[in-house]
Amino acid sequence: MAVVKGSQQDRLVIRHYEPGQRVRRFFYFWLTLIVIGAGGYFAGTYQSMETINTLTQQRDSFEGQLLQAERGIEEMTQRVKVLEKGGEVDRQATEGIRQTVRELKAQVSSLEEEVSFYKGIMAPSSGDKGLRVSKMDITTADGSHIDYSIVLTQVADNSSYISGLAAVNVIGQRQGEQVILPLRELDPEITELGIKFRFRYFQEVKGRLSLPDDFQPQKIQVVLQATGSKAQRVERTEEWPQPQGEA
Repeated sequence: MAVVKGSQQDRLVIRHYEPGQRVRRFFYFWLTLIVIGAGGYFAGTYQSMETINTLTQQRDSFEGQLLQAERGIEEMTQRVKVLEKGGEVDRQATEGIRQTVRELKAQVSSLEEEVSFYKGIMAPSSGDKGLRVSKMDITTADGSHIDYSIVLTQVADNSSYISGLAAVNVIGQRQGEQVILPLRELDPEITELGIKFRFRYFQEVKGRLSLPDDFQPQKIQVVLQATGSKAQRVERTEEWPQPQGEA
């Protein structure tokens, strides 16, 4: 073949031609991709399973701890209830005993007062003889009424009856002035100036009175006037009891 000097020459390359090579390369390429994908998939799945197993174990452990805690709380709650119930029973029993003791003390005090009262009548001290005002009690019945009780006695010389009149007065202040109110102005059951009495050992005069709104009681006065062979005059004055809570 003639070659012209100075002209461009093309190189001829000779290669071995295999018709199935391209197909095999394409097949291997996709096979590699599939293997890598499958490997990644199984590796991820394995790792996920491991993670799930770990989390499941932790969950089971936490559930066990929670169950134990709930049981502990229930046990503690039951113990608290038992202790509270026991404490309430103890408090009720203690309060019941205290109330019983208070009632017994009140009964003993009342009995001692009665014994002293009767001893004073039957066996008085030296010089304590004749008509006496032994006791005056004033108690508030409600907001506007007051109960009173006055005990008259005949000490030592009680072989016969004694009779006469008892005058009861309430002394206090009204509009800055001292006022004496007789019982008949305070107790609707009393209509006479004096209350008649007749007894051998003792007699109780009692009732319910109402005080005027503008009247401030300060004292209660009892005047006894016996008649007949045992005629004598006895007077006793006591401070008006102040309501509870006042000095």
